[in-house]
Amino acid sequence: MSDRKIPIDPVHLTELIRNPVIVRIVSILDLASLSILELLEYNLERREINYALSEGVIAIDKTNSPSSSSHLHPTEMMQEDNILVRGDSYFYNFLNSKVRLTELGLYILDSIKEDLSKKELPLNQANQFDLSSFNPPT
Repeated sequence: MSDRKIPIDPVHLTELIRNPVIVRIVSILDLASLSILELLEYNLERREINYALSEGVIAIDKTNSPSSSSHLHPTEMMQEDNILVRGDSYFYNFLNSKVRLTELGLYILDSIKEDLSKKELPLNQANQFDLSSFNPPT
């Protein structure tokens, strides 16, 4: 889950690029930087997010991670109905931490976009024919 450079074999890279969960996560994070909680709101499962984290496709953005006391005043943290009283502040911070694409995630995103542009090219070229001199038989 760190930014260390891990050599990745082409077979594993191909598996990641063909994995619909990885493609979905990378595509979602291309649009915006989101928290883990927001990824869950995209109907991703916790195990899918963990898989992307463990494979090094995404990483927790430590520059934007919330501190334990940044969102709540100490008196709010002491309320009995507050979830943080039960010792869940770590989980709360984890869910609210932002994730970003790693170099591997950015590479997968570029591969997806390149593949989509190659598929669109023949469709666009099909509409490029000059039909102005076409004389249909009468």
